[in-house]
Amino acid sequence: MDNETKNLLEQFNQQVPDTNEEVAVDMNSIRAGAREMFLSLSGETHTNGQVESISIPTLNHEIPARVYYPEQGKPDGTLLPTVIFLHGGGWSLGDLDCYHGLMRALADLSGAIFISVDYRLSPEYKYPSGLDDAYHATVWAFKNLASLGGDKAKLAIMGDSAGGNLALVVANRLHQNTLLRLVAQYLIYPVLDVHSSHEIYQSRMDFGNGDYLLARDAIDGTRNWYLNEDDEANSPEISPMFLPQLERLPITTVVVAGYDPLRDEGDVFADKLKQAGSLARFKCFDSTIHAFLSFGVLAVSQQARQYLATAIQTDLFS
Repeated sequence: MDNETKNLLEQFNQQVPDTNEEVAVDMNSIRAGAREMFLSLSGETHTNGQVESISIPTLNHEIPARVYYPEQGKPDGTLLPTVIFLHGGGWSLGDLDCYHGLMRALADLSGAIFISVDYRLSPEYKYPSGLDDAYHATVWAFKNLASLGGDKAKLAIMGDSAGGNLALVVANRLHQNTLLRLVAQYLIYPVLDVHSSHEIYQSRMDFGNGDYLLARDAIDGTRNWYLNEDDEANSPEISPMFLPQLERLPITTVVVAGYDPLRDEGDVFADKLKQAGSLARFKCFDSTIHAFLSFGVLAVSQQARQYLATAIQTDLFS
């Protein structure tokens, strides 16, 4: 583990409350704590690029989103490649502000437009509410991207953790049920299997005891918040490790962390993609932990952001 990550983890572990105490779940407090952590660790924010707040309409409600333009500004006549982004947080935490610094950085580094989607969260809105929001936002982007300066022929999707889960399922829905085609998907330490026992994945056993930011109990708890019934966990829309016909998916980049409980399922899924004949990259940043991409104060986070920017340029600009 690199020294920066080690020091950060020591700070986290000193702030962890006594898990033996019975504490009522207060989602507002939990979300506020997560928000404070993400904002405090996001690092220096790029400020030159234009940002627009938009609302994406559905039949029953509107989905808030933000459009991030690269440093050179909103394109004038030339349509830019675009990436839909779905944030992590166990389907229950996170918002547009938490990921503002990351979006600003990725737009500037890659030269692509990023659209960050504020989908509905569990447990107030259980499956498939957040997923449906992510799907509707992506379909809307295909139909309206030109008005934002984006090129629908060069549209990709990205998500981290539970957002990676959503991104993969959205890509599968599109490629299975519509004629709309994403060029690429970027899955950042995705949670892919909430059906199998933890023992299936050695990384969950090695790093899921609560000492490495993400714990097995948190994986189970956020899953339970998201699901309506326990038996939904084996659905490929919940556990996309079990999606059939992987060959129909777009070019896939899977990024994981060496000390992340979710490391091994990302590795397994990348291998499944390759075995199915789908184009896939796999990259493990060995020295760090879950959620590191958002922690811009870490050098390894900056390295991963550049890695993703290069992948986007290869996939969407060539």
